[in-house]
Amino acid sequence: MSTLTPEELEERLGDPADDTNPYGFAAAVARDERDEFPEELCAELVRAGFHRNYLPKEWGGAFESFDRSLTLVRSAARRDVNVMPGTMFSIIAATCLQLHGSVEQQQRAAEILRSGGAVAFALTEAAHGSELLTNEVRLTPESTLTGEKWLVGLGLRGEAVYVVARTGERGPGAFSAVLLETDRIPEGRLERVPAPRTGGMRGIDLATLRFHDTPVPEDALVGRRGEALEVAVKAQQAVRLMSMAGSLGIADTAVRIALDFATGRRTGRTALVESPWSKRELSVAAAALLAADAAALSAARGVHVVPEAFSVWALSAKHVVAEATDDLIRRSGTVLATRSVLREGAPGAGLFQKLQRDSQVVRVIDASTLANLRSYAGQLPTLTEGTAPADEDAVHSVFSLDAPLPPYEPARLDMFARGQDPVLAGLPDTADALPDGLGEAA
Repeated sequence: MSTLTPEELEERLGDPADDTNPYGFAAAVARDERDEFPEELCAELVRAGFHRNYLPKEWGGAFESFDRSLTLVRSAARRDVNVMPGTMFSIIAATCLQLHGSVEQQQRAAEILRSGGAVAFALTEAAHGSELLTNEVRLTPESTLTGEKWLVGLGLRGEAVYVVARTGERGPGAFSAVLLETDRIPEGRLERVPAPRTGGMRGIDLATLRFHDTPVPEDALVGRRGEALEVAVKAQQAVRLMSMAGSLGIADTAVRIALDFATGRRTGRTALVESPWSKRELSVAAAALLAADAAALSAARGVHVVPEAFSVWALSAKHVVAEATDDLIRRSGTVLATRSVLREGAPGAGLFQKLQRDSQVVRVIDASTLANLRSYAGQLPTLTEGTAPADEDAVHSVFSLDAPLPPYEPARLDMFARGQDPVLAGLPDTADALPDGLGEAA
């Protein structure tokens, strides 16, 4: 079982600035130019056991806590954020199966994922986007699937696929889930084609799945009929944590490129990093990175402590991290100036443009910005009117990085916070307890 650390991962993958390193920046840019999946890098990560760090130990995985997994994914994503979907896209299907899969379904998924395989997740449809209640792919009374899913992560190579399909006529209870093993589907009944190409995160496995009266075995139904949409929405909360790790990896590299350039570049007798304007831009970029870091780590710890409230935590943290990352990339680009748009030569040899484009995809990889904000806004009344008492121990567990965390319990995730957030309730007292000046600023 893997006990991989970020330090061990860095040592194993070598110097990212080495142009001959197949796991370095130059290789990532070359793959980007070719729209190529990071096969070699992902294979090396699988050999290292990287992919097991989101799998529960009862599945043969190495998951301990989300803050640990987030830090590990962030370390790999600094080199190429495509490793996140390349090795961990199956986290949403795995979480759904943890929540309502049978023992046999969980065992089969664990077998696939332990070996470095993939279980795809098919939810959205091109005609409906984030309007999930209008989805049309249907599981018929004759136990066949009809319709088309799009942007299915690892849909081309997945050994199995978790499909959310309509079984009723209206409301969230109109959807059920099935788990299909792709090698058991008769020829011609499932068509898997590449999804439309993306501007960023080029080469990742996104597919369109077309179901042509695809037969669904009796044992393929996951959980009870009518509960799939609720389970899928809950599971997306875990995906947002991994997407934040991707954003942080991008942010780390963007700031590092700009800082390295500004340190080595001189304007007259002054290093660019010492000029007032560049110093300001780099300082604000670094502050944005710290803010994103704090939001992501707090969320990664919060899902262990107050999972019932995590529907709000995940949305707010994802938004803060995405906005901060975009802001620091823009500021880093202003320091790089003309060199931020060059596809060849130092600094980065095209890497900075890849970071810019990748960041735009990461921010919508689980849901659109509008969908996230709409869901967040819909829960605000329950939070502001909630009566959950403050819990000092919970506040300490979340924000003290050396405090032990309770086990992650995905069954405690909820679609709505329902006013249950003892950490939020405890923040005013925490702010008051800060040293003079800091409390007022908070």
